[in-house]
Amino acid sequence: MGYKHQAEDIINTGMELIRTKGYHNVGINEILKASNIPKGSFYNFFESKEDFARKALDSYGSSSLEMIKSFLRNHELSPLERLKSFYGYLIDANEQEGYIGGCLINTISMEVGGISSVLAGSADQNFNIWLDEIAICIKEGQDKGEIRTDYPPKELAEYMHVGTYGAFSRMKLTKNRLYLDNWFEMTFNFIET
Repeated sequence: MGYKHQAEDIINTGMELIRTKGYHNVGINEILKASNIPKGSFYNFFESKEDFARKALDSYGSSSLEMIKSFLRNHELSPLERLKSFYGYLIDANEQEGYIGGCLINTISMEVGGISSVLAGSADQNFNIWLDEIAICIKEGQDKGEIRTDYPPKELAEYMHVGTYGAFSRMKLTKNRLYLDNWFEMTFNFIET
């Protein structure tokens, strides 16, 4: 039980460091020091830094999925309003954080997705699970006549979520939410009926 708790502590601390600093800018020693875990303990839990990052991606993916569901399954709002609430939250959260973090999956995808098939596969798998949840909400919006129907729900989900990743990259670079606000307005103008 102690091992499980320590592994989770390392994952939670390490994924936050990588999310804000980047994969290549964070070493195993920094993760262990921030986690207050003895130096030799890392390899009791993880085969390598790549193995650690894969487990961190999966943990981040699962917790993010729960957050996404909390917005997109809130049936007190219409499907379109749920989507606006979710993406509005992401934009506000990044601004409050000072534009330094963003999404762990986006960070790792951009940094090592092209050179690590293990991390690329984990990032893509988690991203697609999120897209499935977004597509369910979009389908509900299409059925209610709120969202255009000339594109399948999964394609609109991909369009929306990939678009926000690009805007997040610009936001991080310029420390300005303008790109996300523009993305938000243009995207919702595009999908609304």
